Amino acid sequence: MTPSVAGCTVRPKSQLGDRRTLSSRLLRGFAAIVSLALISAPASALDLKVVITGVRSSEGSVLIGLYDSEEHFRTAIENSAKVGLLNDRARLVGVSMRAIVGMQSAVFTNLQPGTYVVIVFHDEDDNGKLDTNFFGVPTEGYGFSNNAEGFLAPPSFKDAAVTLDQADRTIEINLDYRIPAAQWLSASPDGDSSAGPDAARPTPQDK
Repeated sequence: MTPSVAGCTVRPKSQLGDRRTLSSRLLRGFAAIVSLALISAPASALDLKVVITGVRSSEGSVLIGLYDSEEHFRTAIENSAKVGLLNDRARLVGVSMRAIVGMQSAVFTNLQPGTYVVIVFHDEDDNGKLDTNFFGVPTEGYGFSNNAEGFLAPPSFKDAAVTLDQADRTIEINLDYRIPAAQWLSASPDGDSSAGPDAARPTPQDK
């Protein structure tokens, strides 16, 4: 129900008393409306700026996923090599931008106060997924908020969690490339160090 002012009945006393009674009731009614408005008003929207450092090449895209629960975070980890971040329905927000060597940033706006985790990876071959080797080790750069790391596994939601409370925040995530740059560059069949990640893939003519 919409708050309203009601029940302001003025009884026949002195004119001054009537005015005081009416003013008092109006003030109480106004205070009640203000109180209800403050209680029902939504929490202030906040911004989270994500600065990504250590992008090793301008090949492909940088993909970012924002998650607001441990369940969604774990689902994203399980699906990263299958459907990627942008097609992951568990994400709260997803961003894709062309990779630029060095540093990049993105800002998530209108977030409610709460706990969030950010996942980033450098999709160098533009297939929308986090590529891994035979052992499941990522062959593309990746990172988590707080630069959290796990022991032979992804970090926990708690370790990667970022809390938004009363002010906007800026966090920095440094990409981790488990495959060294030298090994990545040497993937070209002809040994050309200027070749990108697609160089090792045979073309239809080569097959």
